[in-house]
Amino acid sequence: MLALHNEQIAQLVKPDYNLEDLASISDLLKEKGTFHFPCLGNGLFPAAIVGSSTEYTGYAAVWVRDNVYVAYSHYLIGDVDVALKTIRCLMAYFQKHRSRFEKIINDEIASNVPMNRPHIRFKGSELEEIDQPWEHAQNDALGYFLWFYCQLVREQHLTPTQSDIDLIALFPLYFEAITYWQDEDSGHWEETRKIEASSIGVVVAALKALKALCLEPVFITFCCQYKERLITPEFLEVLIQSGLRALDQILPAECVQPEKVRRYDAALLF
Repeated sequence: MLALHNEQIAQLVKPDYNLEDLASISDLLKEKGTFHFPCLGNGLFPAAIVGSSTEYTGYAAVWVRDNVYVAYSHYLIGDVDVALKTIRCLMAYFQKHRSRFEKIINDEIASNVPMNRPHIRFKGSELEEIDQPWEHAQNDALGYFLWFYCQLVREQHLTPTQSDIDLIALFPLYFEAITYWQDEDSGHWEETRKIEASSIGVVVAALKALKALCLEPVFITFCCQYKERLITPEFLEVLIQSGLRALDQILPAECVQPEKVRRYDAALLF
């Protein structure tokens, strides 16, 4: 049985809806601030607005994954400038800490140590890392950023610089270095590390988006490489196929590893 404790909401709940009904619901939600996302001056969205009494929660921090979600939601409703500001700031953050990608690509540090990986939770205002142990092995978060960045460039909302392209080149090389298709990460829920279809799927989508971008005129004028490693459609296709083969073995489950089996997971919706 449906229980409604808000009189305004109760008046809007009906068995069937027309466009006028939906407009009324939308207007009420806007009036109540449901769609308002407080953000920092640089365009990043903290997990929550905290005060002195709630600062201990750590939710003043910024998560990469959450910011791509919020940026993409604004993009879908036509607030492209909001999305661009967020993505540009995330690009600046990754630029600032690109050495984390490079050290793993060059096998200078152990990729199986989460704190060695690119940090997916950080101080938004300063674009600084947080000196606190965290499960930073979250391939989906990196994949979401790469996927959305490529989409914005392909649709000509963003014009990349050579510096941007140099950073983007690190993503597929990083995914190759950690063998993302068999890498145990903490995924969407920041849980115990395991080989997760939801994380692999996001990386595959990101690599497909980058491969499509490699064929666009706006991208061809740049040299996408790191040291002597060129990022070519052929190289990306090899990485994509590795991910697809892994998905064929795992889906429709989230994880099929012994003792870590998860037959269902809402993360697969992403």
